[in-house]
Amino acid sequence: MKKLFIVLLAACVFAVVDPTKSEAIVRYDGAEVYKDQTGKMTFTKDIKVYKKNEDGTFDSLVVKRNNYFRTYDIEKYDGKTFYQMGQYRVQATNLVVFKEVPMKIRSSFYPNPTYININRDSGGYGKMFTEWQDSSITDMNGNQMLKYCKSDGEGLKCEKYYPGSDMKVADTKYRKTGVRYEVTEDTKAKSYPLIDSKTEKVIEKGSIVYSVSDSINAYLCVKDDLEANDEQCIWLPVGILKPIY
Repeated sequence: MKKLFIVLLAACVFAVVDPTKSEAIVRYDGAEVYKDQTGKMTFTKDIKVYKKNEDGTFDSLVVKRNNYFRTYDIEKYDGKTFYQMGQYRVQATNLVVFKEVPMKIRSSFYPNPTYININRDSGGYGKMFTEWQDSSITDMNGNQMLKYCKSDGEGLKCEKYYPGSDMKVADTKYRKTGVRYEVTEDTKAKSYPLIDSKTEKVIEKGSIVYSVSDSINAYLCVKDDLEANDEQCIWLPVGILKPIY
């Protein structure tokens, strides 16, 4: 009986640690990288960071000098940059040392990555790029940039380059066009597939919408009327859409 128990235990251990059955760990600069991580951050001195609660109040946290933190979303506007550190939001200053995870590593988590411009000062906030259509990642002066190409009638010209920190890397999933969806709860319709983008309008629970594109960053671009060619599509969270067949 004891021998049988040892055999079963060994089988369980193998099932847990078998590398062929688990996802490979992605590492950069000596640390593991997680999906949606944009970089890592340390501070040159002890500093207080804040998070805003739903009721408008703020909570603070003192972080220690040289402690390492992962960063996720980045915001850029009015010449300022903000990093999301868990629930806390930190403005870039000379006290913050940010190191970006290269775009090729960030995009490796997705089979079909889309790059979304999150820099509000660039004039192209919300613009989306795909590697299979109009862009690619290139190395310039030791940094990875997004290279944008377009046809000018004589050929393909690649003259526009975006810093990696201007780009949110998002997952893209195939969706059929023209599928009817019921909205299962009141929700804010966005201009772009970004939680911080402009709210175009509030869509009420029970509304019927139609898909017009693939889903990007867990949002789907939909229309109230599929036949309205002049109507701009709006982005709704995929999780609150129920397909009607």
